[in-house]
Amino acid sequence: MYDEFEKNNIKVIGISYNNSSALKKFKEKYSLPFSFLSDRDKEVAKSFGADGLFTPKRMTFVIDKTGQIEKIYKKVNINTHAETILKDLTS
Repeated sequence: MYDEFEKNNIKVIGISYNNSSALKKFKEKYSLPFSFLSDRDKEVAKSFGADGLFTPKRMTFVIDKTGQIEKIYKKVNINTHAETILKDLTS
């Protein structure tokens, strides 16, 4: 699926409160092809309204090349979300 994102020039970045070492292990354990940002101080999550008590809220922000937020997905179904995003962005 990720190759379809790349083919359509769609970049994916995960954001987590975990430290870089934990994120690296998580990425390797699940063979995830995209990058992660460690947001230990929760500033990025707060600035996007995605801060939660123990983890960031599971949300998706579609940001254009100029840095403008085009769409926010506030509810994420991990089983279908990638397909939904790809369909929305390529149709």
